[in-house]
Amino acid sequence: MVLPLMVLLMVGLRFALQWSWPLPVCWLRKLTGIPCPACGCTRSLAAWAQLDPMAAFRFNPLCAVLCLALAAWAGLWLIERAGGQSWLQEWGVRARRWRLGRILCVLAFLNWLYLCLWLPK
Repeated sequence: MVLPLMVLLMVGLRFALQWSWPLPVCWLRKLTGIPCPACGCTRSLAAWAQLDPMAAFRFNPLCAVLCLALAAWAGLWLIERAGGQSWLQEWGVRARRWRLGRILCVLAFLNWLYLCLWLPK
């Protein structure tokens, strides 16, 4: 289910860029000049749609890494379904032991710091 949605999102962004449709604006950054933690995600996804991973990382590193992780998860899910093995369930158990929520909070904060200092306008 996730893989078709990712492909649909990328195709939609590709057409939006090609036809110069207006993309969403971050109102926090527009009003205060301070980026929100998700600033640059639309541009990062647009860079992925144009197959430009370096630009995707420059606009929002955490969003770019999450896109890669989601693509890897979707690929593993397909391999798991084809091969009849269950890796993802085992990895889910491991992730809970790593306290993934805390790690993601720290990464989100570091990503926001990066956005505050270096996000291109």
